[in-house]
Amino acid sequence: MVEVPDPTRAGAVGHTHLMKKILTATHLTGESFDVATTTGQSLRVEGSSAGFEASGPGPMQLLLIGLATCSAINVVDLLTKMRQPFTAFEIEVAGRRAETPPRVWTDIALHYRVWGAVDERRLARAIWLSETKICAAAAMLSKVADITHTHEIVMSHHPAGE
Repeated sequence: MVEVPDPTRAGAVGHTHLMKKILTATHLTGESFDVATTTGQSLRVEGSSAGFEASGPGPMQLLLIGLATCSAINVVDLLTKMRQPFTAFEIEVAGRRAETPPRVWTDIALHYRVWGAVDERRLARAIWLSETKICAAAAMLSKVADITHTHEIVMSHHPAGE
């Protein structure tokens, strides 16, 4: 563990709190960074000026990626525990940001799409549990953004599975 002073307690003499190192972002060039996690994953992150030349998502996209995958992991886990026979799952995210800096996400819409004979009430419950009780990313982002969701159940085969 790396000892890092807690900036919220800067005035507290002799008080430091241990925080676990999560990642290191190393500058490459321009607005490009390579990010390495302490668990061995790596990722390229690009600033907004990279445009179509970007070789990785930007920081604000990463927030939505975190939200989508956090919630999706929970929903898939809950559907499995509920013994719901789904064959494929995806989540789409749309968002709107504030017009003025710091341009936070103000509105986020999640659309869950599940293939298979899934009970609609159980899917709705799994989504609700994920978004309100389990997903830390949703809990954090809901402090600054209005998060809404829709869902659909598709009875045909997933196109990627054909």
